[in-house]
Amino acid sequence: MKLLIICSEKSDRLPENEFYIKTDTRFANTKFTPHLKNTKEVCTVCGKECTWCRGKYNLNFKDSITQIVKLPDFYQLFEDEPLKYLPSKFEEHDLAVVIGIHQDILVELPRIIKESGGKGLLVPCEGKEWLSKWTRELVIEECKKYNLQYSFPKPFCTLRYDKFPIINQFIDEFKLGKPKFKIYVNNDDVIVDVKVIISAPCGNGYNIAKHLIGNKLGEEAKKSVAKFWHSYPCLGGMHVDNELGDTPLHIGGYTHYSALEYAEIVRVEK
Repeated sequence: MKLLIICSEKSDRLPENEFYIKTDTRFANTKFTPHLKNTKEVCTVCGKECTWCRGKYNLNFKDSITQIVKLPDFYQLFEDEPLKYLPSKFEEHDLAVVIGIHQDILVELPRIIKESGGKGLLVPCEGKEWLSKWTRELVIEECKKYNLQYSFPKPFCTLRYDKFPIINQFIDEFKLGKPKFKIYVNNDDVIVDVKVIISAPCGNGYNIAKHLIGNKLGEEAKKSVAKFWHSYPCLGGMHVDNELGDTPLHIGGYTHYSALEYAEIVRVEK
């Protein structure tokens, strides 16, 4: 599968008043893209004690990225000419992953993606200000118009299998979406190994898996998940989203607790 990534590039410009906005640059540039390229900058939790626990997995997907389009991170609140920020055509790709861009620009993407040979659009939402319900529904209508498959996970780590094959292929090929673990425990319920089946798209699953080892199933393991999910750090928004009834940050935490609760448990001899 070939990926097109569209995101924002960090600048020093700041909104002068309420008629200007900045879009997010952190998630795409410090977590998602570095994870796909398997660069060490993606995880710094262990510092100098890093053993590169990700190394036992085949996580270098840089050859699957056909193009990274970086847009500005500073805009007027409403952009009357969004097409001026976009090329007339993208490199050939299967799925466009669009992270933290201006909503007026997002609306223009389905047509260009289709004309560039794309099959689908994946738009994660890490904060309530990233994407309004109205814009999402408008983009879905555009996707239907151009026969594109689509998904709008909020937050990204809630992405799960659905009716669209291109989204399911993304999860299977890159092992990204709603986290899933296989946990090996001894007769004392102490975790001796953890295999990441699916990681959160930020790459946090591998960090959490490493630090689960040595903990006992139950509250001890749950406390480990809480500590290392949060300190990665999670970049989910900290403001309550009305659709979620909670913050994206908290939803990210619950999603990882759920991955622990519903993990496949394999019992091994001491």
